[in-house]
Amino acid sequence: MPAFIADLVEGEGLRVFGPAKLGVESGLAMILGAELGAGEEVVVGGRRSYLLKALKRSRVKIELMGRGRVEVPGDGEEPLDEWVMVADSIIDSCPDGCVVAVMGPTDAGKTSFTALLANRSLRRGLPPAIIDADVGQADIGPPGFISMAMPDNWVLWLRQLEPEAIRFIGSIEPGPVAGRILTSVSSLARLARSRGAANIFVDTDGWVTGWAALEYKADLARLAEAHYVVVVGDHTLYSYMQRVVDAEVAYVRSPQVLAARSVEERRELRRDNYRRFLDGEERVIDLTKVKVQGGCIGSPPYDNESVKAMIESQTGYKVKYMARYPGGLCVALDAPGYVDHQSLKPVQKKVGEGELIVVTRGTMKGVLSALTGPDGNDYPALLIELDLDTLKATFRTRYMGEVRKVYFGRIRIDEDYREEARGRIWV
Repeated sequence: MPAFIADLVEGEGLRVFGPAKLGVESGLAMILGAELGAGEEVVVGGRRSYLLKALKRSRVKIELMGRGRVEVPGDGEEPLDEWVMVADSIIDSCPDGCVVAVMGPTDAGKTSFTALLANRSLRRGLPPAIIDADVGQADIGPPGFISMAMPDNWVLWLRQLEPEAIRFIGSIEPGPVAGRILTSVSSLARLARSRGAANIFVDTDGWVTGWAALEYKADLARLAEAHYVVVVGDHTLYSYMQRVVDAEVAYVRSPQVLAARSVEERRELRRDNYRRFLDGEERVIDLTKVKVQGGCIGSPPYDNESVKAMIESQTGYKVKYMARYPGGLCVALDAPGYVDHQSLKPVQKKVGEGELIVVTRGTMKGVLSALTGPDGNDYPALLIELDLDTLKATFRTRYMGEVRKVYFGRIRIDEDYREEARGRIWV
């Protein structure tokens, strides 16, 4: 679609749905807290929508692409002025910098408000850091990771940022790995401060219902040492946080019109981000020479011929590897696919080794992983295959540096980076 020119008087606004490109030809306009003067341009990503507001009489060139469109918002539909007022009040109250945790349900506008906070901090010349703590719909890093970026220019979508540091979580569901998320957020907040960030803004996931979710969010505010918690679009969550956290708690409305994403669109966004970080080269790592976490392979082998024979008899598959750990036994079978754990209950009772974890040759592929370097950073990797005879693993990754540790997650993706299965130990 060809570009068109919008002449806006002061205070007038347009709602822009991406993908689109905006360029201010004259005047001064605001989008997501970023104040754009003549000659400045920004890109609105697909599946995103923002209010473009003229702060002075302005002429704006708008180029729409794909499904991009423009509409005039109704009265009260867009809370931009409220968002800016709250963000500016928070930043002005923190002369020495502060930590702000942004919370709310899915599709409430949390990520947009986080970006607006960063833009208002940049406007004051205060270097911001953004911690993307949404493992399910990660933008700065890949799904299953917590990432930190330090933008030096206007931010409209966190996906446009490059991560400064990444911590591996290994799941896109926060509940089972809440403790890992909390320690990672705390670690990245300290790192951001050490690298000169004045203000640190934490964008969280949309898990906010149920006691476990509420306790997790309260712990996140505490461990991040948040000075403020901003709740977007959920009065019940706002009231709860006011009662339980030591931080100041603020509330902002969600926009009444959002570029909401379907379940399938969310899957496609995750797929795009997996590809963005995992489409690299293959490298082989000897698991006997590095630390291994998240998988039972790599532990010292356990030799017990009677136990081995019992398992082979019950399953019909050859046992390639056994390892004991406190409270249980890990068994790797030379099977082409998943083996139902229920069928092994009789074996588990007879073996008497506690819990029994069974992994197979056929499922040791496509596992989301991380390679930890000497700098402590976790680098995304995808397990391609694992030789159970030599315990050498082949990964696809962009990281070619020294590896101190291999970390296996609980997500499997196929060759086209689509999620295939999740929620169990694969290696």
